Amino acid sequence: MSVHHVEIGVGDLDRSVDFYRSLLGARPVELPGGPDVRWLSVGSVLLKLVLRPGGDLSGWRNDNLQRGVRHLGFKVGDVDAQAERVRDAGVPFTLPPTDALGGVRIAFFQDPDGTHLEFVDNHLTYTTLWSREIADRERLAARTRPRTAGPIFDHVAVTVADLDTALTCYRDGLGFEPVGQVTRDDEPDGFVRTYLHAGNAVLELFSFTSPVTPGPRVSDSTHGVRHVAVTVDDPERAAERLLAAGAARGENGVILDPDGVPLTPITR
Repeated sequence: MSVHHVEIGVGDLDRSVDFYRSLLGARPVELPGGPDVRWLSVGSVLLKLVLRPGGDLSGWRNDNLQRGVRHLGFKVGDVDAQAERVRDAGVPFTLPPTDALGGVRIAFFQDPDGTHLEFVDNHLTYTTLWSREIADRERLAARTRPRTAGPIFDHVAVTVADLDTALTCYRDGLGFEPVGQVTRDDEPDGFVRTYLHAGNAVLELFSFTSPVTPGPRVSDSTHGVRHVAVTVDDPERAAERLLAAGAARGENGVILDPDGVPLTPITR
């Protein structure tokens, strides 16, 4: 089980390919898809850019209290150095480089169509730890990562309405392994970050004591994250496990997690 690719809707393929190549060091990959698709590699996870002229973010807002995908995260050797490249390209930050809870340094910005992206360096120090083995691997990777290292895909962040429901879906449905949580007693809105190991990537779940709002409804014209594809041994059985663990079928048979995030099980 691992994350194979994230599909992102864009309004201009050439513009988006240039953006991801120049600022994230993405490499073109030759895979099937037709003239309206471009595949890019950023580490061990692929980005599938699909052309959707005239599309929009389908109601997505830069508000962590909105359910669904919040951002895509990329590990770097030095957030400030990578952020300087973003700044030099004239791309504004939604959050400039800053030290964050858990001992990491982060910066946020958006691609030309509004997909929210994060650079993060160092490793997390968990408030609650469930898998010391995985945490130790993360710590070692951070210590051996060169300061000059460019972006590699790290995580998908999702805001959930109910943490236990989301954990059941991803743990029992896809076999993602809970690693730990990062919390703070005085966190506004009771914000809790929960991390699950997804093979070659991480799933970051945001949960709150404050009410969350409905997420965007992904349609054929949606820009931004359109689905997350996960490799499994048997896609049909994986779909059955997901449905039994709280996922649902949306339009055209698409599997939706409990917070409406489209998931696509595919063969390894």
